[in-house]
Amino acid sequence: MKIKNILLTTLAAATFGGVAVTLPTDTASAAKLTAMTSFPKNFRGTWYNKEDGTRTKITTKKWTDYDPGTTSVFKLHKISRKKGTDSWLYGFKTSNNNIYYSFWPEGKKPKLSAFNEIKFHEKIITKTYHGKKIKVLKEYGERNTFATFAYKTKQQSKHLKAYEYYGN
Repeated sequence: MKIKNILLTTLAAATFGGVAVTLPTDTASAAKLTAMTSFPKNFRGTWYNKEDGTRTKITTKKWTDYDPGTTSVFKLHKISRKKGTDSWLYGFKTSNNNIYYSFWPEGKKPKLSAFNEIKFHEKIITKTYHGKKIKVLKEYGERNTFATFAYKTKQQSKHLKAYEYYGN
């Protein structure tokens, strides 16, 4: 009987505003992070961006950027205390299918605390192109102040917008 009275009192207090419940407003803080051992299938493939003329190729464990004049290859690694190189990256997948990644920290044997700063955020969204739904790779910039869009074909990248600004 006492438990029933306590539950009813709590319910009444919550109903009349006596208890405030706060939920995380940032989707990243609300989502569960899981270290990636491979890139998710929906992120894999070749993506084109018209703004800077780049092409990105994502395979199971490799991220390759083809900029005009340069090619950068980054291999996905799990976080450890082992020696790493600047051609390695580490990433996390969230429960809402976003990925967050950053490059290997400076230093021969970085501490695990050096991996806390995640610099890049990507997600797959859908857009309509000629009446059909297509997948788009949305790449958020620093502190999510802007985003660039990459498309599966060069033609889509020429016809659809390349970036959005959110901030100041």
